Amino acid sequence: MRTLYDIVRSCVFTIAACVYRAIHQNIPDPEATMWGKLRVRIKMTIYALIAPEAFIWWAMRQRYGAIEIAKEGAGLNWTQTHGQFAQMGGFARKDNKHVLYPETLISLLWQGQIDLDQLKLTKEDINDKSKGDILSKALVAFQTTWFVFECIARLQQNLPLLELEVVTLAFAVLNVITYALWWYKPLNVLRPIYLHIREPPEDWSRGQIDYVEDNGWWKSTWKWFIKRPVLVVTKMILQLFGVVVYMEVQAEEKREGMVARGKAALREMVDAIKEDVGKRRWWMTVWKRLMKQPFVAVAWPLLELFQDFDVHSEATHVSTFYGLRIDEKVDLVGRLSCFIGMIFGAIHFLSWHSTFPTRTELLLWRISSIVLVSQPALLPLSPLFNQFYFFQILSFFVGPIPYILARFCILVLAFLTLNHLPPRALDSITWTFYIPHL
Repeated sequence: MRTLYDIVRSCVFTIAACVYRAIHQNIPDPEATMWGKLRVRIKMTIYALIAPEAFIWWAMRQRYGAIEIAKEGAGLNWTQTHGQFAQMGGFARKDNKHVLYPETLISLLWQGQIDLDQLKLTKEDINDKSKGDILSKALVAFQTTWFVFECIARLQQNLPLLELEVVTLAFAVLNVITYALWWYKPLNVLRPIYLHIREPPEDWSRGQIDYVEDNGWWKSTWKWFIKRPVLVVTKMILQLFGVVVYMEVQAEEKREGMVARGKAALREMVDAIKEDVGKRRWWMTVWKRLMKQPFVAVAWPLLELFQDFDVHSEATHVSTFYGLRIDEKVDLVGRLSCFIGMIFGAIHFLSWHSTFPTRTELLLWRISSIVLVSQPALLPLSPLFNQFYFFQILSFFVGPIPYILARFCILVLAFLTLNHLPPRALDSITWTFYIPHL
């Protein structure tokens, strides 16, 4: 038999590992205070509780970005670890402390303004700045993987899963994927490496760097017999889920055009309302003060996850959710992220027929589970409607607000239902006692 304390302890430790330890944040502002750095960390932890699948998008972007940076630095024997380090703001100018974005770093490198000896860092040199080694990452991955296998074993033996265990299982599945994407990213690096930037030599050329790309037979085999068939099959599967239209308007020109048309339509709508409604304009104030502004305060940082590509030339650090712009991969990243988000929501269906204290709590769980599945499926369609003011208002009610409410509802119900345990809920799978875990 297991106790309720054992269940809560295991779930809390696993969720903490998923939402705190698994997040590999970018390098914070070196001039920030300890409280400022802790505040960013707490904020990211809260966001991971509210929308953990959104971090898949960020981690996947950085994974592809690291691969591209490693290709550009092939002459320096750069790996994905170097690419992740450069992408998280690992290099900065020594003279003015401005961060060197990957695009700027590569440009200065090929112009000969950076001494090559400064960038000939080994993988071990970068990992030395990381607060997490392979062992610590393996322990976290083992804890979450163990929890997944325990839940599978309980289902196989027809033992009930508590709602808290179902929520933890969803976090654990996402944690395994996130850890795989961020495996080569250093953890909790606090300060960048400062580089001396010089004037470009007159006789410098890119050929002075031994730029060699290895295209051995194993890479061709991987590309034509493994990678491409898997991508084709994955695309066919994603088409069945109706997400093939994801971010088709992500091209910069189209996006700017849509924003301009949306602002123009917004101004026309507001002018028409001011002219026609007259004294009934109070509802606009109610909408702005009581609904729109609170929503923006809560949801806007989450939306930054999907559009944080901005580069600030005089910044001392990259932004919180910065990732290298990968226009040629944005469709694939978007589709995979939405698909993984749907899997995360679908895991909560395991409690569809569970025993809840009241009928109301059962309905709330089912409705929240449906929202968690439907939002990633509808996300690809949102850019098509944001140019119309009516759909902008409508998106507040069918977009992030229901999703955030559903997440809070799921988390609250997971703990409230601990007061009414179903039969055999405390029955344990004996073989798990012989495996070390928390």
